[in-house]
Amino acid sequence: MHTVIVGGGFAGVKAALEISKRKIGKVTLISDEDHFLHHATLYATATGKSLAESVVPLKVMFAGNKNVTVVQDTLKAIDTDRKAITCEGATFHYDKLILAIGSVTTFFDIKGIAKHSYGIKTLEEVKEFNDHIQDEIIKNRRLDKNYVVIGGGPTGVELAGALHEYLEHLSLVHQVNRPNVRVTLVEAGPRILPRMSKTASRIVTKRLKQLGIKVLTNHKVEQLDKDYITIEGKKVPTETAIWTSGVANHSFFKKHTDFFKLTPNGHVEVNQYLEGTRNVFVLGDNNNVKHSGMAWPALNQATFVANHLARLKAKKPLVAFRPSTPPSGIPVGENWAYVEWHGIYAAGLTGHAIRRRMELHGYKQLLPKKVARAAWRAHDIPEIDG
Repeated sequence: MHTVIVGGGFAGVKAALEISKRKIGKVTLISDEDHFLHHATLYATATGKSLAESVVPLKVMFAGNKNVTVVQDTLKAIDTDRKAITCEGATFHYDKLILAIGSVTTFFDIKGIAKHSYGIKTLEEVKEFNDHIQDEIIKNRRLDKNYVVIGGGPTGVELAGALHEYLEHLSLVHQVNRPNVRVTLVEAGPRILPRMSKTASRIVTKRLKQLGIKVLTNHKVEQLDKDYITIEGKKVPTETAIWTSGVANHSFFKKHTDFFKLTPNGHVEVNQYLEGTRNVFVLGDNNNVKHSGMAWPALNQATFVANHLARLKAKKPLVAFRPSTPPSGIPVGENWAYVEWHGIYAAGLTGHAIRRRMELHGYKQLLPKKVARAAWRAHDIPEIDG
């Protein structure tokens, strides 16, 4: 059996590792990047932590898996009748295909956001943001008066908390005055962390305000220009607006609706075995399964598909996928986090300890123990100290 996997994120990498471990056959992993990106820690890398925490070369991840071939290429088309996919560089034939190609950023047609905002969803975006902060404080010997984080989801909250402390640190190191410098978190909805409980929103909002971060809910960003942002009709001067909102399913599926049925929000409808169409499994951000879009559900779906393929090969009875509720953990500044699972929560230093253990568990799902611990410990190593 030849399984082709497209996507080098949590679901794609985990699926390749699990299929390889079960010795089901040959695996080809195709990714448009040569590295795995640990999205849950990009907020930290963007605010001065080590790059080793967020980036792991794919060849390192599969160094001990001889039946896995890693190819850097970009998916373009699919032909389910021929059981083939076309990429920019070559055509690949499969027996089974796994698509886990992630989501893309959407700006909701807000004027100027795409042109003038920074992002932290890719390595290139993180570098651009870091360069901007460094230029401000080292070359220009000043800080922006307003740093505006747009989007009150986990990424926006994590970034706001880390950014506030990062700016304080840089100001101290470089002896730059920071009068009236403010970090503002803007959310269009009625509360931050809308996918988590109201308790999470309340406690995390309180923490942000304690750090000196301004939290605006029920506030829509209407326009972004080079030196100001318009929020609910009010112009706020800023040269540093970071867009963490707006996620849409990958456009590949919309281009291939002859093979995939999409939900109203653009996600792929899958059957009880996570197939989007015959012999094609759609995982993670791309499908309509409950809790998809988070790292742990992506890992669980990947493991399920590997077990499913093993059952098919052994001609054993098949079982349906059952989604489970994952724990959620939100770090807000150093040594503080909010964690909840099945109505139970912990906040503060205890939450931080639990969140860190959750991260270590995630690394161990994808990396050998020593490599996993090294990546996990990299959180405490500064990459950019100015």
